[in-house]
Amino acid sequence: MKNQQKFRRNMRFSMGFFIVLFVVLIAYMGYSVLKNGAAWYATPYNPRIANARENLHGGTIYDRNGIALAWSDGTTRKYHNVKEIRRACSHVVGDIHGKTVGAETVFAKYLYGLDTNVVTMMEQLLNGEETDGKGQNVTLTIDAKLSEYIYRNMKGRRGSVVVLNYKTGEILASVSILTFDPNTVADDELEDTTLLDRATMGRYAPGSIMKIITASAAVEHDLDLTYTCTGSDVIGGQSVTCTKVHGEQDLNTAFANSCNTYFARLSTELGGSVLKKQAEKFGFNQTFEYSDVTLYRSKFEVSSEQGDVAWAGIGQYNDLVTPMHAALIAATVANDGIMPEPTLLRAVDGTAPFRLKKDSRVLSPDAAARMRDMMAEVVQYGTGTSAAVKGEVVYGKTGTAEYTENGEIKNHSWFVGFMGEEHPYAVAVLFEGAGYGSAHAAPMAAEVFEYLLD
Repeated sequence: MKNQQKFRRNMRFSMGFFIVLFVVLIAYMGYSVLKNGAAWYATPYNPRIANARENLHGGTIYDRNGIALAWSDGTTRKYHNVKEIRRACSHVVGDIHGKTVGAETVFAKYLYGLDTNVVTMMEQLLNGEETDGKGQNVTLTIDAKLSEYIYRNMKGRRGSVVVLNYKTGEILASVSILTFDPNTVADDELEDTTLLDRATMGRYAPGSIMKIITASAAVEHDLDLTYTCTGSDVIGGQSVTCTKVHGEQDLNTAFANSCNTYFARLSTELGGSVLKKQAEKFGFNQTFEYSDVTLYRSKFEVSSEQGDVAWAGIGQYNDLVTPMHAALIAATVANDGIMPEPTLLRAVDGTAPFRLKKDSRVLSPDAAARMRDMMAEVVQYGTGTSAAVKGEVVYGKTGTAEYTENGEIKNHSWFVGFMGEEHPYAVAVLFEGAGYGSAHAAPMAAEVFEYLLD
């Protein structure tokens, strides 16, 4: 009798244990679907999308001004007849061959009518409406003419230019070179990184644009060194150099002059843990969970070595950032310390999509205002004067990120910046291996700003 009672007790315990495990598994699966379902669906390897493309009439992809970028003629997919527009928008629009992840894949559920639920399908059937799965038209936030202008003015230089509305988060342009032609991408022989969207997937050393993070940490911790730059300094046994002797510097002048030795010293005064925390407030080391954009993770590391902390604070340790993230950093300063969620989908069949905005507070309004003042001085008299636009206040930060390729030292050219609230545009420019940010990226930003003003 006792053995039977013990057996029953053990059975009840085992049954309860397995029921709990089953409930936990179901809950986890539900959470995973809610959290990652859209990302799992929006993949070029989804067979349902591939099947829909072969059998259904896809909707049209428009830019924000009604320019058709992609449409269907039966089951044949066609793209804009101007080659430069096709190539400028190629990574944003994507392709139908599963080679890239652009609007053709991310918004395929709309373009091919795959988001219609069973209830809606039954209603269509009972009302005698067509249920052939004909897709909906999608309007993107990008400006095709602006993208074409940027593409032409990049003059074949590899890299990326991103333009955001920092109030709404709308992506107005996201141009990546190397690029491809969606009409012929299935047959073209392409270089290895052609299909890589450098704006969202290319991770680069940030160089001196990282000083936005470091300076904002100093502002929030009320730290302002008085320091004399002699052109070089040794910190933790590691030599840090500047491009010139800057003399006596404080936070404002060092930021405008992009003084490496000042910011190296400032970084060690702040400490590695403070720098890392500040970088993570700006999105480093975080997974970006955006509805419309797949953004690769940016990286910020520090070690216990003072020299490594110094280099991290000036963007030359193991730091990595994408151009889209760099644009969001500038947008955060412009937007009173709030980082906007980047959005690409403007409307589906003329109706704006419902979304829970994922804007996030990064800086206090006061800290953001101080950073704006400092970024204005960069363009007024510092390293970013070549980004200036006549009659407008431009805010910015240059960056020159050193890296080694095949034993040769090269420099990525960076500029991030924005204009005032009456023209709420943030820009990030990255040219691979081009040289100083002041000489290459900043003038490109000025051209973009002038176009936006016109």
